[in-house]
Amino acid sequence: MTTILLSGAGGFSGAYMKRFLEAQGATVHTFGAKALPKERSERHTVVDIGNPDVMAALVRTVKPDAILHLAGVVRSPDPMTFYRVNAEFAVALLAGIEKTGEQIPMLMVGTAAEVGQPSAEQLPIREDMPAQPLDHYGISKLAQTHAALAAHKRTGLPVVVARPSNIIGAGMPEHFVVQSFASQIASMMRGAAAPVLKTGNLASSRDFIAIETVCQLYWDLLRSPEAYGEVVNVCSGVATPITKIVELLTKLSGIDIRVETDPALYRAVDVPVHYGSVEKLQHLLGKLPNNIPLETTLEQVLRAS
Repeated sequence: MTTILLSGAGGFSGAYMKRFLEAQGATVHTFGAKALPKERSERHTVVDIGNPDVMAALVRTVKPDAILHLAGVVRSPDPMTFYRVNAEFAVALLAGIEKTGEQIPMLMVGTAAEVGQPSAEQLPIREDMPAQPLDHYGISKLAQTHAALAAHKRTGLPVVVARPSNIIGAGMPEHFVVQSFASQIASMMRGAAAPVLKTGNLASSRDFIAIETVCQLYWDLLRSPEAYGEVVNVCSGVATPITKIVELLTKLSGIDIRVETDPALYRAVDVPVHYGSVEKLQHLLGKLPNNIPLETTLEQVLRAS
């Protein structure tokens, strides 16, 4: 029986990852700064995320065959929260593992936001593109990436950094643009709101990938020794216009919806086009991502909203 140590199980991706791992027959031990809901609290440990000794003790107790570090903060009114959760947690975990002397396969999750704003000539984004993040989220995640790669170089730790693009699926947080649209449309379908969709900038394009596909790719990368010490894009390799998302959700709703742009919903910095290269992923795994069709995922999102 495979034993996995997983952080971030209280979040969107982490919850899916936990269910995925259990479906593979793994025993999953979760950990993080907060307690989990009662139905997900079995084998969960609340830890001081900035203490390497606590991390080392946890690793010695659980004796995991592999570790997946999915914990992270995407939004916060306090800039320091990004660095405590996205960087300090990772550094403490890496230092804790080093204290044990164990060589445990590990996957850390970064973000495409580490790259920043690519030019048209730099698309699709490759993993070796210079990283110039635009906000605290991207900066703090890039610090995590550097810490992981440095640990690999220094100690040989078998760690891979997954760099996902825009992950979508049922149960996404409301601040995700796809979920925002789906929640509004679901209210219209129930008759609880007028058929007017409020949006921000619809001119941009993003790389969307289904959460179920992401979980499989994380699992495949974790078990691929050639990926250790590498940053790997986890993406579809396709730029989908946000207008396409609106069109598909409107079609799935079956109702006539008027779209209104709201300047208050525009971002201060909005990258026009952002999508990644799947070349390295294909080389490492010997296959392209078997991504779930976008319309199928959007239907699941709308049904769950």
